[in-house]
Amino acid sequence: MSFGPSLAALLVGILVSAAAYPADLERGQVLYDNHCRMCHDSIAFKREGKIARNYEEVRAQVIRWQANTSLQWSAEDIENVASYVARTYYKIPCPDC
Repeated sequence: MSFGPSLAALLVGILVSAAAYPADLERGQVLYDNHCRMCHDSIAFKREGKIARNYEEVRAQVIRWQANTSLQWSAEDIENVASYVARTYYKIPCPDC
């Protein structure tokens, strides 16, 4: 899969700046409930072979899907949702939880 230069730059910027924000798990839950839960609640976390195996992979999936659905979340919102999902569903420790 090939990303255009602007999308690649956006993803790099998000990844680099994400560590600057301590996670707000309540905000992450609100964003997840409003934008992700309708699709993910049914199967995503119930299947045996989960896609993400560590925090960075969870964050990469949040970045991917917020871009695919044109949510245009800030780096802080991405970090909040990734932290909430990692902690709640994957039981993976996150850096700023």
